[in-house]
Amino acid sequence: MTELTYEPYHKLSRTEFIINLAIAALVLITGIILLALNLNESFDSSNEALVQIFEIITLFGDEELYIVFFAVFYFGIDKKFAKRLLIGFLISLHLTDFGKTLFKDPRPLSNDLRGEDAATGYGFPSGHSSGTLSFWGYTFFNFKGEEKKKGIPWQSLAIFLIIAVPISRLIIGVHDLQDVIGGIVVGFIVITLYMFYAPRVREVTKSWSMKKQIGIGVTVSVGLWILSSLLLYLVNFADGIDYLKDAFQQLSVSCALMCGGAIAFPLEVNHIKYDPRPLIWWKKLIAIAIGFALTFGIFLGAGFLFDLFPSIYFITRFIKYGLMMIIAGLAVPWLLKKIFKQ
Repeated sequence: MTELTYEPYHKLSRTEFIINLAIAALVLITGIILLALNLNESFDSSNEALVQIFEIITLFGDEELYIVFFAVFYFGIDKKFAKRLLIGFLISLHLTDFGKTLFKDPRPLSNDLRGEDAATGYGFPSGHSSGTLSFWGYTFFNFKGEEKKKGIPWQSLAIFLIIAVPISRLIIGVHDLQDVIGGIVVGFIVITLYMFYAPRVREVTKSWSMKKQIGIGVTVSVGLWILSSLLLYLVNFADGIDYLKDAFQQLSVSCALMCGGAIAFPLEVNHIKYDPRPLIWWKKLIAIAIGFALTFGIFLGAGFLFDLFPSIYFITRFIKYGLMMIIAGLAVPWLLKKIFKQ
């Protein structure tokens, strides 16, 4: 086993903070100008080959792919980095789902013309765009430092996806320009604020006991779920109780994953202490495969069970994703540590 001296945690400087917010403001102003000029188009292409290429690219913005990459980072590369990456992504996901449910902005006509391949849900802001900016933006900034040869491939992938995924949503016709620009701005602002303030928050929370970390983490996660859903209901009170259930369901994924992480991560750090960094490459691949299989196996099994109760799916969905996070964050590292005798 080799000792690692490099840990990819980049603390955003004040200059980078200002530059990022300026870029986000520029993107927002550009979007407003284009809307004022009546250029809110989907720019969908009739070129079948081009559409097929961007259909593949857009998959990298799917939530399932983020889970895959989280598994790669958490089980096979760097556990601390994966946790911090996940938290920033979940904040962006929550705000995006909140915006979609609040504005109820329909997708463009080009999406309806896709037939069975049409995207579901509301359009503004684009979740693929905000998720890509937050997830891969964090990855880009944090793979800097001593091990440049290892960082360059991840940074190159990050830059490509940050540019290509939002464009793909326009080309395949599932979003218009307004949706994509809104998603880019949300993702850019969230990850900038998160990277700037998270290190300051960690300075406070690192002295907390494990029980306090879990208690406050669970309270914040569940409280955010309930309060955000109730706020949406108050704004759209005329839509009735079904809208409240829909709000709980739409916001359940991000808050459930936060809640599961709030339980699993402190327990893992204090009692299990799995570390994938010293593993040689083939052991890393085994760890990723095992972690991925168990996480998704439990997730699919729990999903089948909870789908038997559709009337309370807005609750069981929260339990399903929370359980998946606990399995991934706690049970799998325990098993991997036993397998690799750490």
